[in-house]
This record gives sequence, C-alpha cells and structure tokens, in this order.
Amino acid sequence: MKTCHVFVSGGGVGGLTLALKLGLCGISVIVAERNRRRSPLYKGELLQPKSIEILHRLGLGKQLDVSSFPVETLRTQEWNWNHNDGFIRNESRLSYKILAHPFNEARMIPHEELRDLLIAQIKKLPSVEVIRPAKFTGFQDDQAVITTGGKEMKISAHYYVGAEGRGSRMRKAMGITNEEKKYNHHFLTASFPRPASLTDGFVFGAAHSFLGLFPLPDEQVRSVYMIPPGSYRQFKDQPITDYYDLHGQYVPELRETMTTIKEWRDVQLMIPFRFQSPRYTRGRMAILGDAAHSVHPMAGEGMNLAIQDADVLSELFCWMDEQGKWRDERQLGWYESVRKPRVDQMIALSHRSALAYSYHNRAFRLLRKRAITAMEERPLLHFQQMLNVSGLGYAKANLLDWSNHLDVLPAIDRGGVYPTSKQNPYFYTDKDDYPFKYQ
Repeated sequence: MKTCHVFVSGGGVGGLTLALKLGLCGISVIVAERNRRRSPLYKGELLQPKSIEILHRLGLGKQLDVSSFPVETLRTQEWNWNHNDGFIRNESRLSYKILAHPFNEARMIPHEELRDLLIAQIKKLPSVEVIRPAKFTGFQDDQAVITTGGKEMKISAHYYVGAEGRGSRMRKAMGITNEEKKYNHHFLTASFPRPASLTDGFVFGAAHSFLGLFPLPDEQVRSVYMIPPGSYRQFKDQPITDYYDLHGQYVPELRETMTTIKEWRDVQLMIPFRFQSPRYTRGRMAILGDAAHSVHPMAGEGMNLAIQDADVLSELFCWMDEQGKWRDERQLGWYESVRKPRVDQMIALSHRSALAYSYHNRAFRLLRKRAITAMEERPLLHFQQMLNVSGLGYAKANLLDWSNHLDVLPAIDRGGVYPTSKQNPYFYTDKDDYPFKYQ
C-alpha cells in the first residue's frame, strides 16, 4: 500500500497541472495514468490566455514559448458559391491584442507536447509520483485501488481527485450522473504541413460547410471540418483526394501540403457533446476537466477549463495546508463555488459558437455575418468576445449588446479599441480566483 496527501486518477493535462502545483507546495501526490505511451487521439491544442498565465506561474513560460505557436488573430470568412467557383462574401478579424493584459495571445501546442512539458517539471519534485500505466478501478476499505503491471495496488490518501475524462470512475464513485447533449454535426480532424501564409487562426463558413484551420509549431496546421452525423463512412468510401479538395476549395495551397495524409485512417472523427455535472465534490473526492464537464470544441475551451479547474483546486489544497485546515473537507466547497459558474458561462459561450455554424440556410447565415462583423467593428463587442474566450475575465452581454450583435442599432463607436480603464473591472482578480484566501 502507498500513502499520499492527494491521489489523482488521470495524467492528462488537467491532472498533471494539479500534481505539479501541489508538488510545488510540498504536498505529496500520486498520479495514476492508464496510457503507457503518447496517445494518438486528437485532444485540445489551443491554449487560451488564462491557461498560459497559469503555466507561466508554474515555471513553464520559456518552454511553452519554444514549443508552441502564437495565435493573435482569428479570421473568419463567409463564402458564397456560384457553381464550382467560390467567392468571399465577408471577412472579419478578431484579435486577442485588444485585451489590455500581459497575456493577450493564444498559443497552439500539440496536446502530448504539453503533457511532456508538465511531466518534465514534475520529475524535479520529490513529493510527486506518476505511476504509468495504471488504472483506477474504484475504492476498497476507503482506499483507491489501481491496477498496474498486472497487479492490484491500494493507495491511501486524504483527498481523491478524478481527472480521467468523460468516463470518469471517480465521478461514478461519487454517485454523479451526467446527461450528455449531442449536436447536429460531427468533425473530421487531422494535422499536416502548413503553408507559410497560414499564420492566423482561420474559420471558413459557407452554405454547405465549415472549416477551421489553426497553425501549429513545426510548420504544421490543425484542420477541423464539419460533416453531417453518420456520414463518416461515406467519406471513407471516397478517395483520400476528396479530403484534400474539401480544403483546397478554400485554400488551394493545401492540396499540395495535405499529401502527407495518405489514407482515411490518418483522419479522426470527433463527435461533439456537452454536459455539466451537478456537483464537483463529495466528501473527500473531487473531479475536474472532462470528468466534471464537457463543452463543444468550437471555442477551444475544453483543455483550458481543465487547467483552470486544476489551478483553483490546487491553490485551495495549498491554502488548506498552510492554514491548518487540511482535514476540513468542507473547504472543498470553495472549488465548486468558483469553477462551476465559470464553466456554465463557457458551456453557454461554446454552445452559441456552435449554433452559429450548425445551420446553413440563408437567413441564418445573414445573422451570422452581421454578428461577426459587429464584433469586429464595435470595440465593446470585440472586447467582450475576446475577454470571454480568453478566460481572463467575463463581461456579460445585456439586451443592448445583443441588439448591437445583430447590427440593428446605429453605431457611434465603430473602430478603435475599448479603453483600458473600462476593461480593467472585467478582468478576474486574485480575490475572484481564490476567494477562500480573503474570508
């Protein structure tokens, strides 16, 4: 039997962020990760500014700068089609640089690269042990049971955290069930060499399709292409060159760079859904990341929510240890009170982003065009959108803002930047993130 202060089931980005921060506080942690090697499956790659800020505080700033690709601007194009010839109907740009904050850019990094950076930092900490491969199977005699190397091992901890993703055994042990809500579309995703001209995040919308392109380091690009549910088999029955053509109609250069995708097995199917657990804690157990919630990937928030969950929970554990409240499990309520409302906001934001491209009729596309144009041209709306996706704060839209999104009211503030003095009240403070320190 092994003992520790905190047992973490799941060694993904969320679980490792939690373990690293706890280790820096001198709290003993055991992480059980079921995968022996790097996972080939696609997972989140877009780091939002708040997550970048957290990782910098954990000492990963320099490594992150080297291993990731900066994304300052998100460009959207709305296309019309005349027979086989497409033309751009509308183009808009949204920039993280509008935010008056030191961390005003996003970064793209392969998921497994980020995990490697976290593990390298963890290896420097004597109080953290990562057991890999190891699978958490449940509890016995109030101890976590894991299987590793074909044998069972019991781990006694004061707190148990589930960071294992959607099928979390920790969540099930807590007696929590979730109702998943699916969408009217799926995605095809792959990465391949990036043309030199692709340095911004790109979203293409049309009457028949949606394509997202996001630059990765090492001159790669991540593609996300929307398809109808259940149509993946039909795509796989076609030659792989059809996949090239889906992209080449928007960016002709991709027809050449995509040849590294040799067959359909190099293209993954991604099925979006959303859920929110009714609670994140019970007794001495807690869940974070996809174990607790899931959002539509359109706004790129899934991995970021896990990192931000881990940041608040680890800060709470460290504070409990410092204040002599380590065994007062009631304090875990602080974690849920901070994170659950913020996740609710992000679920709603990602859901609205998904709906914007879920329907392709002419009236809906006109509303989408108006909304995106208004966000670019009206400083307040531009600021609100980029702040809310960044995780650095939240600005709730009122009825007037929604009217401006549809561009139905005269604009007196087109162009320019929303003033710093007006931005500051919307950014999260230390007291907002860690209210338990200010009781």
